[in-house]
Amino acid sequence: MAFHKIPWESIQILWHKLESAGFEVYVSEALLKPFEKTRDAISNIFSLYSDLKGFKALLSLGGDGTILDALLYAVPSKVPILGVNFGRLGFLANAQSTENDQIVSLLLEPNLAVNLRPLIEVTNLEKPDPMSFNFALNEIAISKRDTASMITIETYVEGEFLNDYWGDGLIISTATGSTGYSLSCGGPILLPDNQSLVLTPISPHNLTMRPLVLPDQLTIKLKPIGRQQKVMLSMDSRSKPIHSNNFMEIKKSKMAAIFIQFPGYSFGKTIREKLFWGKDLRN
Repeated sequence: MAFHKIPWESIQILWHKLESAGFEVYVSEALLKPFEKTRDAISNIFSLYSDLKGFKALLSLGGDGTILDALLYAVPSKVPILGVNFGRLGFLANAQSTENDQIVSLLLEPNLAVNLRPLIEVTNLEKPDPMSFNFALNEIAISKRDTASMITIETYVEGEFLNDYWGDGLIISTATGSTGYSLSCGGPILLPDNQSLVLTPISPHNLTMRPLVLPDQLTIKLKPIGRQQKVMLSMDSRSKPIHSNNFMEIKKSKMAAIFIQFPGYSFGKTIREKLFWGKDLRN
């Protein structure tokens, strides 16, 4: 169970229902920090590097950002995730915080209905390193740091030069991530099972540079160039500074995120409700 900024009382309600149904509940060590007073009373705690292969499911209590954190626990052990939405948008967290009984009933099913979401990964080609958790579900982005100067991102697709993106950065988004950072920068919405990547420039200097949709089996190679020695590499909600003028490779990962399908969920319904499609707020 992973959670973030959720009232302890709400966690206890679901916890007790799960235990009453016969489940043994474990809690993430890192996400216990807001509840230090309860820590001593909890014996089943797992850490980021724990082997979770014996777990039936990992529950993420929060919003989509919490799910992105939970992926670091679930993906290496191939544990399916069920997102319980305590947040606002909830494109990925499709069970609601009020549906505790339905959540428990679903987890009691011997065979869980799941869907796989592709991941993308990044490798530093100039200085290979075992970049811990170098994968992303939503997007990998390269952007300028704390400077007003633009950066240039030299971009190749399958070894062929595509373009120099000149601006604040570049987003490489999966279909799952098309409703995230890419969307806010003018990118298209893709259905989650679409086998595509989206290249979305961030505040491009040349306004003819538009988002580009590519098949996700292609390999993309990038070289950020800027006046500063470092630029920012982001993988979902995680960021780290990297040196400019180094090539990096982005491609579809061999791993995938496994999501438990909650009954009644549909992508069309979600985007209609979350993005207020077809609703006139003036009435």
